[in-house]
Amino acid sequence: MTWDKILGYAGAGAVVTTIGTLIGLVLKERIFARSFERWKTQLSLQQVARRYREPIALTALELCTRLIDVCDEYPAEFLDSSILTISAPSRPTLNSAADPYFKRYRLVSTVYRLCAFLGWIELYRQETTYLEPEGRSRTRDLERAIFAIRSDLADGQLNTAKDWPTWHDALIFREEQRAIGESMIVSAGQTRTIMGYAKFAESYPSSGTLSEERWFTRAAAFLLDLKRTKDFRQQRLQRLVVHLTNLAELLAPNRIRQEHCDAHAKYLKIANDSAA
Repeated sequence: MTWDKILGYAGAGAVVTTIGTLIGLVLKERIFARSFERWKTQLSLQQVARRYREPIALTALELCTRLIDVCDEYPAEFLDSSILTISAPSRPTLNSAADPYFKRYRLVSTVYRLCAFLGWIELYRQETTYLEPEGRSRTRDLERAIFAIRSDLADGQLNTAKDWPTWHDALIFREEQRAIGESMIVSAGQTRTIMGYAKFAESYPSSGTLSEERWFTRAAAFLLDLKRTKDFRQQRLQRLVVHLTNLAELLAPNRIRQEHCDAHAKYLKIANDSAA
């Protein structure tokens, strides 16, 4: 074998080695790196989902349970703003639903349940904002369920009655929903969580100047002083029962009780009949 051939083979080998090295670098930097990033995004999403699945489902069901009571008693007497103008009783004095302490408790706790739910939704939104769209697409069903609830609170066009200008209504716009949620977020050490009922009851109702109070009052406006006739909030509350149950069934189906299923079927039928 001549030196020319030997050098030729060596040159070809060097070229092959160089090409192989370049291909390896491309695989490492592009394909493997992208796969690793996708894996990290998926892992982050799973961690977020595990962290928020239970609290979102529980607060959705707690709010849903109370709204079922409101819809069944519509217009619920305890959601009367005049209750807040009376000095708060220190304890129950009557063993009945007419007890002033109990009525005030039901009013404040109903507002709290709405605010707490929006708080967990806002925490979840903030945690998932940084995720890549590809990773977030895995939560499509959850995003749709949350969107339906936000729509129940915010969209004026849901009332399709021909005389809709004569109806009473109240809305919480989407950015206001986030502001309410933000006001509910507190820190416990290194963990961010949602304000407990004790602290909330000190903030709402209040004559102080806490910034949170403004947003809690804004949430309460959606619920208080329901009208007996031509108040579209009745339909909004019924829609919320349906969509909150859908959300809880998606996240924690074992938490659903028969009363939620019955109310879901009842108000879904009413909505379908109205749309027909």
